[in-house]
Amino acid sequence: MSSAKLRVLLIDDEPLANREMRRLLTAHHDDVEVIGECRDADSARQAIASLRPDVIFLDISLPGEDGMALLASLDAAPMVVFVTTFNDKAIRAFELCAMDYLLKPVNPRRLSQTIMRLSTVATPAPVDDTQPLLRLSDQVFLQGPNEQLWFVTIAEVRLFEVAGDGTRVIFGRGIATTPRALRTIESRLPTNAFVRANRTQVVGLAHVREVHPWFAGRLKLKLDGGEEVIVSRRQARAFALHRSL
Repeated sequence: MSSAKLRVLLIDDEPLANREMRRLLTAHHDDVEVIGECRDADSARQAIASLRPDVIFLDISLPGEDGMALLASLDAAPMVVFVTTFNDKAIRAFELCAMDYLLKPVNPRRLSQTIMRLSTVATPAPVDDTQPLLRLSDQVFLQGPNEQLWFVTIAEVRLFEVAGDGTRVIFGRGIATTPRALRTIESRLPTNAFVRANRTQVVGLAHVREVHPWFAGRLKLKLDGGEEVIVSRRQARAFALHRSL
């Protein structure tokens, strides 16, 4: 991480909990800046979009829309530390997708370990708020089968494909879904890294391992996960152009 401070947003419906977390962070961690506090999902969503924190400290239990629903609604999620009173079973599940978790009441020594972990991987968010596209380093929050939860970086995704009203996301560690339409996702992807293959699939170019001519001017792609994708004749020229850049 650069010399910039780690920018933290606190999200907890209990004002005293936010206040105590702010005290612990600012009193003992000079490399941390608390940039805001939120008490519900709506205000948190707005703050994440406008402030672009490096990390959010998120209470899972929020009034109305809970922390899981909040994450699922974000175009790109910052790093997340769950702050929870949940039992061990829930904690093990959250470990699969979060940077860390903290049990209430938060232990200062345990918090210091969390900050050290964050500091080794954090990349400060860009100050330019005009960028419309996701970056390859941005991560999205997805749900897999059996309620498994994932944080997935855009660079990991090898294939987006239509699944009912939503989109199936295929990446290095598994398969997950999002309620967002493929067209909506495609409009936010970095254009030099993804290309539409056909009406139902968008491919991550970095994951294409083989390209073969196919019938009627189409192409057949083989991805590094073993998937085979047919590029329509209409999209074959666009695919070839992207591959040559």
